Amino acid sequence: MPRRRGVVATCLMAAMIGLGATLLLPLSAAAAGPPYPPPVAGQRVYDTAAVLRPDTIKRVSDQIASLESTTGAQIVVYTQIKPESNTPEKAKADADALGTQWGVGRKGFDDGLVILFDLDDSRCHGQVQLDAAAGFAAAYLSNGQRQQIYQNQMVPRLLNCDLDGALLAGMDEIGAAMSPDHAANLQRARQIDAVLGLVGAPLVFLLLVGFVLFEWLRYGRDPVYLDDPSIYMPAPPPDLTPASAALVVDGRSSRRTLTTAMVDLASRGLLAFHQLESGLLGLGHELAITMAPPTQHPATSDRREPLGPGEQLALQKLEGVAVDGVVRKGELLEFGKSTSDFDRELEKTAVSNGWFREAPASAARRWYAGGALVAIVGGALALLGAGLPSSGLLLVGFAAIAAGVIWLVMARAMPARTMPGAMIRAMLAAYRRTLEKTMDQARSMNQVVQEANLSWLTSPDKAVVWSVALGLAPQVEQVLKRTAEDVRSGSTPAGGTYFPLWYTAGSGSGALSGSGSGGGSGGLMSSSAVPNFGGMMAALSTIGNTPSSSGGGGGGFGGGGGFGGGGAGGGF
Repeated sequence: MPRRRGVVATCLMAAMIGLGATLLLPLSAAAAGPPYPPPVAGQRVYDTAAVLRPDTIKRVSDQIASLESTTGAQIVVYTQIKPESNTPEKAKADADALGTQWGVGRKGFDDGLVILFDLDDSRCHGQVQLDAAAGFAAAYLSNGQRQQIYQNQMVPRLLNCDLDGALLAGMDEIGAAMSPDHAANLQRARQIDAVLGLVGAPLVFLLLVGFVLFEWLRYGRDPVYLDDPSIYMPAPPPDLTPASAALVVDGRSSRRTLTTAMVDLASRGLLAFHQLESGLLGLGHELAITMAPPTQHPATSDRREPLGPGEQLALQKLEGVAVDGVVRKGELLEFGKSTSDFDRELEKTAVSNGWFREAPASAARRWYAGGALVAIVGGALALLGAGLPSSGLLLVGFAAIAAGVIWLVMARAMPARTMPGAMIRAMLAAYRRTLEKTMDQARSMNQVVQEANLSWLTSPDKAVVWSVALGLAPQVEQVLKRTAEDVRSGSTPAGGTYFPLWYTAGSGSGALSGSGSGGGSGGLMSSSAVPNFGGMMAALSTIGNTPSSSGGGGGGFGGGGGFGGGGAGGGF
């Protein structure tokens, strides 16, 4: 009887032990990390889910130890039952926590890799993460490369519940990427990248900027010619029209060259301007041009001087768009399409006369195109560097972009005057000083002609045209204001006083008066005794506007970190 009781007790104890083991299984799942238990010194594979064969654990442990001895990088494999980590984001957070808590990887190198299996209760499905620290990702396998290992090598086996095969296949690919040859290639690539950034980028910038500066010194810089108040030129060269003079002064075609040409044509009696009131209450203004207006004064030497090719072209274009001899707003917009033709003709004449090495617009356009091309290539290199990634190539791209911007800035300085052009520019500067000094005190444009002591300046109209060409339109306005004050005060008789009668302001669109000298009233004025010359020049400057378009193995982990970046893996 006692013997039977002992057998029964033994059976009951075995049953209780079995039941206890069964009850402990969910407890192991509930104890899944984080936090994780402390690591065991020298151990790299932790199969807490009991899903790996012993031979798999040994083979993977040997692989990790070999890789750690040759590269110093540290790898840990960890399996656990954690059904609630059922998304890649949750599994990655678990892997980050493990790598950070255990310090996987060497401190300062951050070259750790965590291979984490978050499995559900079936032990055949779950999430896998190949979570690399920043140093490991930079040195061996990027996020994209690890994702390819997971998708191509591990997922086909995981779908068949072959966790051993998936881990072994993944480790083989990781080991190949961490081979000494591959590590040496990566080290060499990092050195090349550093040379590109620290040496190549500054060199590219200096070479490109140095080239544009060399070209400017060789071809774009004007000859040195002394500009001194003592410089005096008896008369401009025969081919130097006021518009050409504005081109030589500015170094390029501008709105002022066209405005000067239009004022020159008006001073010759070939056309006249009229500012019309428009809009509600007549508050708006429109500029109209009358072609070949009736003149009220004898032909002067101004009119007998030949027109330049650019001025002839502008006159022909105006005559071509005029309706019944008048060019209004719509026709002016059409004429605006021809301003580039005028600029080209003016620059062509300047080059043929030997004042410029080449057409200023052509020189500037070539360097604008070159600068844009350099900047575009730099942008492409920067995008390529950001995509690889390669900080060295990125810096080379930024250096090229910066150099391209400098090319674009220097393009404006590339049009170069010749020595004759530099001489004319200096002489024009002398004219400007003389006219400016004279107009500071003059009460009328007649007085400017008399006191400037420029024998070729034969009429007030001509003085106005050349003042506009030399950038003295504000000074002309001040002189005309003084003239109007004298007329109003009676200190100067209206008869014989000069006003630019080829420009009238006011309502109506009748015939325009001629140019020359005349009374202080008449067709010139609307409500004021003198035209607003500043408003006149502003209106004239709108001519030509175009329509706007609309440590080693055997110990613990090395205290590394750097986890929390991009992961690789997913569910299966």
